[in-house]
Amino acid sequence: MNRIIAAVACCLWLLIAARAQETPGALASAAAQTSGGAASSNGDAAAPVVSKWKFKTGGSVYSTPVIAGGVAYFGSYDYHLYAVDSATGRELWKYKTGGRILGSPALSGGLVYFGSQDTRIYALDAATGKERWKFKAEYAVNSTPVVVAPVVYCAGTNGLLYAIEARTGREVWQFNAEAGAPTSPLVAGGTLYVGSGRGLHAVDAATGQKKWTAKTSRPVVSAPVGDGGALVYFTSLDKQLRAVDAATGQVRWSFETQGGLPFSPALDGGAVYFGGIDGNLYAVDAATGKERWRFAAGQGITSAPAVAGSLIHFGTLKGLCTLDAQTGQLKRSFTTERIVTSTPAVSGGLVYFGGWDGNLYAVQ
Repeated sequence: MNRIIAAVACCLWLLIAARAQETPGALASAAAQTSGGAASSNGDAAAPVVSKWKFKTGGSVYSTPVIAGGVAYFGSYDYHLYAVDSATGRELWKYKTGGRILGSPALSGGLVYFGSQDTRIYALDAATGKERWKFKAEYAVNSTPVVVAPVVYCAGTNGLLYAIEARTGREVWQFNAEAGAPTSPLVAGGTLYVGSGRGLHAVDAATGQKKWTAKTSRPVVSAPVGDGGALVYFTSLDKQLRAVDAATGQVRWSFETQGGLPFSPALDGGAVYFGGIDGNLYAVDAATGKERWRFAAGQGITSAPAVAGSLIHFGTLKGLCTLDAQTGQLKRSFTTERIVTSTPAVSGGLVYFGGWDGNLYAVQ
């Protein structure tokens, strides 16, 4: 199973790299295109980005950092979960597991929860890094846990989604997604929404019973998003972003691109932002699916976007890219040693992200 997952990930990155080679050019000269199809030139140079610090680990950083209480928590391919001072990058503690950590941690009630490819889900004391409990799954755990007290929900790579008591690590129930590795779940209104090889499932959060499935022709490999309203949004490798009715799973609208969509969308201010292996970052109206703008990233898109205020941040083959959320115009870019693979996190005026070069960055 782990070999299959690694092969799929490798294929995705090869597709991203190949697409980027078809659209050469520096980010500073990339164009933001309007929904009407006309490209508007962005002749102004991108604003400079100031690097506050970077923290080196022993492996690639896919994990999106979680910033809380002056601490950045994140995992690495070097088997460790780290806690570093978010202002200085100074290491506070680290905890070694028996496998790589791809997913992001989740914090709740003074505990930090995360999964590892060693088939365990862990709960650690957030202040000290001391282990509180660990749960044995059947296969590797690459997804990000979601905590809705008193339960933590986390998916394994064997098609199973687990509900676990947050304080004890005792299993409450498990749901079989039947095909492919389930994504990190979205929890809203007592329902879990989780993607898999068959599409998007809606599952009762209390019992683990399936409510409905919105089927897709290709796997859903990234987490869905929603704001607790009538719609849930998700991407698929079949090149489509879909908005489905949260209660029934019926498709309200869909938006098709020129390539697979392996990254989660972001929802903010009545718009859905998402990117894919066609090298474009899109903004579409959340109610109608009508395109607002698109940005052609000359260096390819390699992470989900994060929206903070009027800005959108996302990873590329060359570093971090920041756009104006209203217009799609490039605001600034930051070059790294290798691909940026973690979704950026924004806190206290800083943007935190990691990449294949093994660094966690904090930039302003």
